[in-house]
Amino acid sequence: MAALTRPFQLLPPLVVLWMMMRAGRVFTPNAGQRDARGLGIIVSMWGTLAATQLAITPPFLMQVFGAAGIFASLGLYEWSASSIRGRVFSYAGNHDLPQFVHRSGPYAYVRNPFYLSYLLAEISIVVIWPSAWGAMVVALAAAYFQWLARYEEGKFARSPVAAEYADYMARTGRLLPRLPLP
Repeated sequence: MAALTRPFQLLPPLVVLWMMMRAGRVFTPNAGQRDARGLGIIVSMWGTLAATQLAITPPFLMQVFGAAGIFASLGLYEWSASSIRGRVFSYAGNHDLPQFVHRSGPYAYVRNPFYLSYLLAEISIVVIWPSAWGAMVVALAAAYFQWLARYEEGKFARSPVAAEYADYMARTGRLLPRLPLP
């Protein structure tokens, strides 16, 4: 059984590395600087991986579900990245004021698909390697992504596209798609 779980052990660190390395090509630094607010993304991703050292080995099927979540996370990340190709998207937490509202790709359903992809990866890692520490890191990460998304929304509220973004907020969810009301 240990040989069967080896791919599940390698998959999360590879996906986390891919997301972190790819971010350098997907996002644009504001005036060549990154803001410390965005560093929580890296800390939460690596913190979740570090918590795997304290994890138990779950049933094989649970690891399969976790791997499916990792692939879904990577798919969402890449869909988000391809939808913003050619647009200026700054690193998370930067001080710049947005100049447009992007509504295509996964942004048609959720306002922060990159944050959702990171959170889905972290949840999937904890499903593959369950531990109390991992669950705590994921809970802190969820709170952090909510805080960071609110910060970004505040920037939109002060930007030239504030009214357009308010309309967009009314139609889409922050980290999860908004369900249509009857």
